[in-house]
Amino acid sequence: MSRRMLLLLVVAGCLAVGAMTACALSYSPDDDSGTEVADTDAELRDFLRPWFSALADQEEKPAKIVVVGDSISEGAMLPTPIHQIRFVRRLQEMLRDQQDAVGGAGFFPAYYGDPFSVDDSTRSGVPAQEHSFDSWGLGGRALFLPDGSSVTYPPQQSTGIRVWFGLIDVLAGAGRVIVDGVDVTSQGTLSTGEVPGETITSAGTPARSGIWWQSPPMSRGAHTVAVSGAGPGGVFVHTGVEFLDGDEDSGIHVYDASHSGATAQDFDSEAMAAGHWADVRAIDPQLVLINLGTNVDPDYAASLERLVELALESAPHAQVVLVHGYEPGHWSARDWEEVRQVRESVAARHADRVGFFDLAAHWPALAKDGSTSEGLMLEEAPPIHPNTAGNERMAEIFAELLELP
Repeated sequence: MSRRMLLLLVVAGCLAVGAMTACALSYSPDDDSGTEVADTDAELRDFLRPWFSALADQEEKPAKIVVVGDSISEGAMLPTPIHQIRFVRRLQEMLRDQQDAVGGAGFFPAYYGDPFSVDDSTRSGVPAQEHSFDSWGLGGRALFLPDGSSVTYPPQQSTGIRVWFGLIDVLAGAGRVIVDGVDVTSQGTLSTGEVPGETITSAGTPARSGIWWQSPPMSRGAHTVAVSGAGPGGVFVHTGVEFLDGDEDSGIHVYDASHSGATAQDFDSEAMAAGHWADVRAIDPQLVLINLGTNVDPDYAASLERLVELALESAPHAQVVLVHGYEPGHWSARDWEEVRQVRESVAARHADRVGFFDLAAHWPALAKDGSTSEGLMLEEAPPIHPNTAGNERMAEIFAELLELP
């Protein structure tokens, strides 16, 4: 779709809702001359014009969102199967419904950071080792699979599979990909352009992430994927599986890059630059949503500033939105207002590419005893995490914000 046609659609949409003042008639995705942060819904939708451009072209090339957050975004303590009901998956489905877009289940992390959540995947054989906030994986999540260790994902409708992994400079092993009980490792291709051979190696210097194995085209159907370690004396660094269904080179993709318990500081290290942010660079999204601050950070202002700089560097084609969430029950109103001020200040320093979204304005003000939670929260008191209905509501809020005008 041409830029001129998209402008006409935007203007027509604004006229339809009587909100012409929220639209810029001089549409230009390359215009980064803003000096004030977009911090109202109308201003933010104007700020998100590059995202709308990507969304309008999703039939030709993928429109991609990366969600960086903590347990609220990861879907902590939800009932199984978590992948079907959590906010990230439901947002992906709602955006696809709006655009009549097809697609697979998308990205599954190797494990969930919340110790009380049951992973969608299952493990067998020699115990795997979980690594957090290191040099591998979206959200700082990676499984080290020694020889004889395996992780299996639930069957998903798909025509293609990506197995994400990382390189390690010591004790490196190899891995295999098993689809529907058949070893297909040698049939795939690597994102580096290399041919994997009988196994995929995790050997490389320096340690880093952002690499995947791609399956050949598959017949559409429910496919079960297992990834196993295959190297004596070493480990295969596995970070997740992406299920594609006719959307290998198109469609709408929402990636979970959260980690329960995370702070902004956890995402601003050199190790995460080689891991999580390398994965973000490989994805090359048009939009990054950041909702971090629920867990106490020793220096939230400095950590968030560094995190935003890494996001802007790692996703050069993306707009970044800092999300101000509802006040969790374990925070005081005064302290949570300080969190808001930090988010607004950081956004204002990068106003050409960073916006501010007040999710709290769309959520009930949570009383500490849970009496005003409106059935959206897991805990009775104090309310902290959204339940199934809360994840659905959160997805609806973002789907409304991100819907093409």
